[in-house]
Amino acid sequence: MIFIVGNSRSGTTMLGRILGRNSNVHTFGELHFFEHQVDGETIRTRPDWPRARGAALLERLLTSSRDGFFAPVVAGQYKAQAEAIIAAAAGTDPISLYRAFLQAETVENGKQTPCEQTPRYLFFVQDILDIFPEARIINMVRDPRDVLISQKNKWKRRFLGAKTIPLKEALRAWANYHPILIAKLWVSCSRQAKHFEANPRVVSLRFEDLLAAPEAHIRELCAFVGVEYEPDMLNVPQVGSSSGTDFPDKIGINASRAQNWANGGLSKTELKCCDWVAHSEMLQNGYAPSGNGKFALRLLPSLGYLAVKLLFAVPMNLSRTKNIRETLKRRLFVPRKA
Repeated sequence: MIFIVGNSRSGTTMLGRILGRNSNVHTFGELHFFEHQVDGETIRTRPDWPRARGAALLERLLTSSRDGFFAPVVAGQYKAQAEAIIAAAAGTDPISLYRAFLQAETVENGKQTPCEQTPRYLFFVQDILDIFPEARIINMVRDPRDVLISQKNKWKRRFLGAKTIPLKEALRAWANYHPILIAKLWVSCSRQAKHFEANPRVVSLRFEDLLAAPEAHIRELCAFVGVEYEPDMLNVPQVGSSSGTDFPDKIGINASRAQNWANGGLSKTELKCCDWVAHSEMLQNGYAPSGNGKFALRLLPSLGYLAVKLLFAVPMNLSRTKNIRETLKRRLFVPRKA
């Protein structure tokens, strides 16, 4: 079982597409099971759910898998499939149902190895390692300045080829962007990954390194997850960028997506915000900061604007988590590795 995690906009979707072209691997779209469907308490206690609640969970997962995460659940559309999964599951708790769902959908697609690529699962790595002894986790890392540019323009994805993204989601992406907040989340992801850098079942890969030598790194990842490398895995469509229109007919790894920030797109204040918040972690991950990490008075207006953005962002994200307090704690208060 493969899980691709990392900071949002760090290449998790592209890597999922690459692995999904392997004849043994079925890659799911973002399912958001952990945190969106179940909270930490449910993961730890694994309560038995009534059949109706389990069926509702599976219909949501089936809809996300087959029609996309933003597609609404149509009552009864996948009822038969949900019932079949319940019958095959080892238990009626949500974790058992989730495992049975991944296995059933993978087999349905003629593959053997399920691959889940929801970035936020980085904050559930320990849970995944405990729940799935056979799991292998790949953490994607990207220059935070490129993450800032991508998050800054993410709201435009709806108009660049991703027509299934609802207008509300585009507005949520706009509300979520602030350079200080995005840099802080990147720092949390970096710190979280450091806690598992010695774990043999977890590996980190920089997005820039993958673009520079795709075949070498995909061969290494195939060996890590236990599948054979296939040359066709690199023939992925060039879609998903937030800075340009999708070109699904254009195939291959687009190396020009590395270091986009150096070509412009971020203001001096945005770059300063990134340096101030992420300076130490940038150095640890091999990224040379744009300047020093000292606070500057010109950042004061940004702090005020952050408060305004949060007034929009918090209510627009309430539906994306079972427990907003737990979510904020996981995201914003990750301790440094001792």
